[in-house]
Amino acid sequence: MYALPLTVAILSLASAGAYSAPRLSPPFDIQERRAAFGAPVTRFDCPTPPPPVRSLLFKGFYADAGQGSSIIDAKAKQDYDEAVRPISRFEKSISEFSDLYVRGLPPRAEAARCVQDWLFSWAKADALLGKASRQGGFVRKWSLAAVATSYLKVRDDPILKTEKKAGVERWMVRWASVVKNDYSTGLNRESRRNNHLYWAAWSVTAASVVLNDRKLFEWGIEGYRSALGQIQEDGTLPLELKRKSKALHYHVFSIAPLVLIAESGLRNAIDLYGEKDGVLHQLIRRSVEALNSPDFFRHKTGRSQDWVGDLSGDKLAWMEPYYARFPNAAIEKWVRRFRPLNNRYLGGDMTLLYGAAMPP
Repeated sequence: MYALPLTVAILSLASAGAYSAPRLSPPFDIQERRAAFGAPVTRFDCPTPPPPVRSLLFKGFYADAGQGSSIIDAKAKQDYDEAVRPISRFEKSISEFSDLYVRGLPPRAEAARCVQDWLFSWAKADALLGKASRQGGFVRKWSLAAVATSYLKVRDDPILKTEKKAGVERWMVRWASVVKNDYSTGLNRESRRNNHLYWAAWSVTAASVVLNDRKLFEWGIEGYRSALGQIQEDGTLPLELKRKSKALHYHVFSIAPLVLIAESGLRNAIDLYGEKDGVLHQLIRRSVEALNSPDFFRHKTGRSQDWVGDLSGDKLAWMEPYYARFPNAAIEKWVRRFRPLNNRYLGGDMTLLYGAAMPP
């Protein structure tokens, strides 16, 4: 692996005062993707941003919380979806506006300015940094990933106003710190070691690139490495197997942030895909095989497998960057089925940001 020698060399130079670390690179290349897939955008009108949401006092929606969390309470899920709707609408909108900016050839600066204005309107109100329930804390970390990746797509457009950029980034400094601190305490809780940690690590990693903060970046990578250490020889995650009928769902859900952290690592000269003998690939192979036939997970858990919602492109959006690096027929099948794959917590239109050509 080249990552360890390179890292050692960088640290040696830095300690000698001879090295200034380069700016952290995003996991995607906007100019490259626009050149490949850009098209004229004839019109863009920026709507008024919605009122900021500060407090996150949401209830969960599993009827058996603490006992596997695999049975959804339909009424509680409906109440939860309604409660988070304003946040979801905000996330979805800024993700779509920033995707339009990437897609525009020439780029539509108005779209970049719109994303900044929406973010600044929430930053001024310290949105999403108020009191939070347990479920609210989960929402806060997912939302950070949506905001950070949307901002990364537009942040370098010269139309953005310096004072608003500073305001948005100050907000993200506080936000990333809250998420990091949250997932650095109460380590006896499973949510500090399972997929929630991986998503926290990804959201902080994305924010670290926005902020060019190496300490936050390193914390995100440590969360990734914690996940790798949990992957068993059969390619499973023990804490996700405990989700019983949702075990496969949560294995797939766990892969998404890990792939994006690995992409961020490679963009910054660290081969995270190759760490621990490439055990991430083993987790992915086991989960993708089960998309065709979940029998392995059924036997392992003693439960038939089902999904939170339906199997869809947003759940498999991580496949776009993974397939671009490691093309194979098993992944190709699902990418073909669901393109364009979109997930606002991973970066929005993942086919736009990462999609690779496929064999005819």
